[in-house]
Amino acid sequence: MKHVAIVNNYKIYQNDYKAELYQLLKEHNVEKPTKKLKETAINNLIDACLLMEESHKCDICIDESCVHFQFQEIQNHYKSHEDFIKDLAESKISVDKLLENIGNGLRIKEYIKQEFLDSVEIKPERIRDFYETHKEQLQYPERARICHILISNRDPKAFNKMEEVSKKLYENEDFCNLANDYSECPSAKKSGDLGFIKRGDLVEELENVIFSMNKDQVAGPIPTDFGFHFVKLIDKEEKRIPSYDEIKDSLKTQLEKITGELELLHCIRKLRSKAKIEILFDQL
Repeated sequence: MKHVAIVNNYKIYQNDYKAELYQLLKEHNVEKPTKKLKETAINNLIDACLLMEESHKCDICIDESCVHFQFQEIQNHYKSHEDFIKDLAESKISVDKLLENIGNGLRIKEYIKQEFLDSVEIKPERIRDFYETHKEQLQYPERARICHILISNRDPKAFNKMEEVSKKLYENEDFCNLANDYSECPSAKKSGDLGFIKRGDLVEELENVIFSMNKDQVAGPIPTDFGFHFVKLIDKEEKRIPSYDEIKDSLKTQLEKITGELELLHCIRKLRSKAKIEILFDQL
């Protein structure tokens, strides 16, 4: 069997490379691999080899039930078992090889978790310093909580329904009840409640109206490409910078993740510098 690279004494075979490249093609939704995608595929496999070697130096045990659970999860993404087997054939990988790859992937993931993510300690002073120097970026955007009624323009009776809703709102009928009865938005199941939205979540025509409204105000009909909308402003939050106590736990989590990932990248560079790596570019 042809190989495309050697990492220390481990050979990366063409089938493994093709399987990795096939997954990248699917992820990027392209049919033909670019030079960059080919390089990414082989580098992913090289990094995996190096991390796998390191993981064997640690006491890491992978439960076989986890391997089979993930295998089942992969199968569940397909419409049928036949589609799953067909995809395996196209990616040049057997069921046994897939199970092996899943196990290796779980081992590497656990190694990264133990050595780089769980072991990170962030001192409170660093969290405070990050907060003080990034306040503007941490700012919460303006938000509005609204209830919403949509009359779809695909409905042949849309204009009549719009007039009915307008009349009933004018007569001060309950907005939430009308959402239940008339709205064609999925939020109708929750009495029209869309929860909090920020600018960019909805179409501009709606947002321009919503963010100019006062609490408990009702507006509509507002025409868009989707149909006619009625909205009620339940609550509004101005943009603000959260307090340190409010955000310190999430900042700690973010900094731990960033630090762990940087240490992982540093480790991979160090492993690469010490490893004997040979890539057969004519085989890619």
